Amino acid sequence: MVSSQSLSYYLRELESVSPQDILEIQEPIDRDFVYMALVRELDKEEFPPVIRCRMRGYNIPVVGNIFASHRRIARLVGFEDESHLNEIWARLTRDLVKPVLVDDGPIHELVSAGGQPDAGVFPWMQYYPTDAGRYLTSSIIVVKDPDTGGHNLSIHRMQYRNGNRFGLFMHCQHLYKYYQQAERQGRPLPVAVVIGAHPAVLLAAATRAAEGVDEYDVAGAILNEPLRLVRGRTVDVEYPAEAEIVLEGYISTTEHEPEGPFGEFTGYSTSHSSNHVFFATAICARKNPLYAVLAPGPSKDHLYMGNVVRRAGVLERMRERIPQVRAIKYPTSGVSFHAYIQMAPCGPGMAKQAITLMMGLDPMLKLVVAVDEDIDIHRDEEIMWALATRCRMGLDMLMILNSSGSSLDPSSLNGTTDKVGIDATMSAEQQQRVIVLRSRPEDTEEACRLISRYR
Repeated sequence: MVSSQSLSYYLRELESVSPQDILEIQEPIDRDFVYMALVRELDKEEFPPVIRCRMRGYNIPVVGNIFASHRRIARLVGFEDESHLNEIWARLTRDLVKPVLVDDGPIHELVSAGGQPDAGVFPWMQYYPTDAGRYLTSSIIVVKDPDTGGHNLSIHRMQYRNGNRFGLFMHCQHLYKYYQQAERQGRPLPVAVVIGAHPAVLLAAATRAAEGVDEYDVAGAILNEPLRLVRGRTVDVEYPAEAEIVLEGYISTTEHEPEGPFGEFTGYSTSHSSNHVFFATAICARKNPLYAVLAPGPSKDHLYMGNVVRRAGVLERMRERIPQVRAIKYPTSGVSFHAYIQMAPCGPGMAKQAITLMMGLDPMLKLVVAVDEDIDIHRDEEIMWALATRCRMGLDMLMILNSSGSSLDPSSLNGTTDKVGIDATMSAEQQQRVIVLRSRPEDTEEACRLISRYR
């Protein structure tokens, strides 16, 4: 029986309701580079499918591109309608469900512990020719709070070195806090690295939850049931009982070595890294595991997963202060640095206030554009039309110089950047004299019927 909390179960259910969402590559492909080229080609489609394939010379199936469709993410959290994904996600992160500890699970069907277990049997791949080597991209690092017993989950790139040794770019503030505690105590930091769990766990790990919130509780909310956990065999850390592969081990607090370059979400190769080192003390897996990957670079798989959880938290907080905010959008073209705000009619200066508030809530943003609610923020051409016809840059543009940004932004200087906000909403005077060309709703409905029938 396939557990309802396994990756296999998720894929089986997806295929039963939406077979077009699965692309099965029948022939073996080269381990390096080809998978990433597949993702980049499929990203040209509106709804790129999940990829299932095998690497030449390996028997472990590879699965990826799960998050490349907002429609699939909406289904994952229990709804067909992706238009309300922000509201759905905000509610889920309030209605948390705590995990339960079970005696054992499929993840312990195969356990290699003691000495230096060899992680080289898995098809870790190199994605771009400029990458420093073979990488794990969907690796969820689980760290346990020794005082409260709570867990923090975060996703990090890991470079496979050899045997049980990996390079690590540690960028999560919560994980780094636990690392610093261990460093002060003169001990390594015990962690579990989960590779291939139900997508709910990966989505929960991408959540920027407040300190003290256990991301396992978020995963339970998405699953609508407690996530089942097992104890680690060599570390005092719990992880999903139905995971595919788990590397138990520790992050060294005494050893550092260069990690990277690697192809990041910005679309550029970067050597920026914290240069940490992870050592595996045990390798746990199912008898026939799936290797789950998250496509790096500016892929939809990468950007959509991160942006869904980012924008939901930002939208909820913005609406608390500015009720006229209707929706927000992080366009893929902006690689997490650009955002659009859709606003109902409001008083003078309110759009600029919304822009500055959003920049404060999400420091990675470099460009924020506010538009009226008649503008479809999911279509870049409508944003460009609003910029062309509804604003005067001298009056409606604001700039913040030398502000904190992303250290992975290749145009940043010591982690700082310049930010621009543009109010592309119509002024009260424009609303009085400008007539917007629109078809009547009944005519649009008839047009859609005709297209559907005769296309």
